[in-house]
Amino acid sequence: MNRRTLDIAVPLVFAAAMAVAVMVVGAGGTAVRVVAVVGGMGIALYYAALRKNISQ
Repeated sequence: MNRRTLDIAVPLVFAAAMAVAVMVVGAGGTAVRVVAVVGGMGIALYYAALRKNISQ
C-alpha cells in the first residue's frame, strides 16, 4: 500500500472500530473508551512516525 491509500484507510478503520464498539457495547461502555484511546494513539503514531517511512 502506498501513503495515499493509508491516509484514507487508517482513519476509516478507526471510525469503523468506533462504530462497531458503540453498536455492540453502547455509547457509554468502557470498550468504547478503550477503542477511542487506542485508536487515537494509533492514528497519532501513524501520522507522526510511520507515515514518513512509507513511499508515496
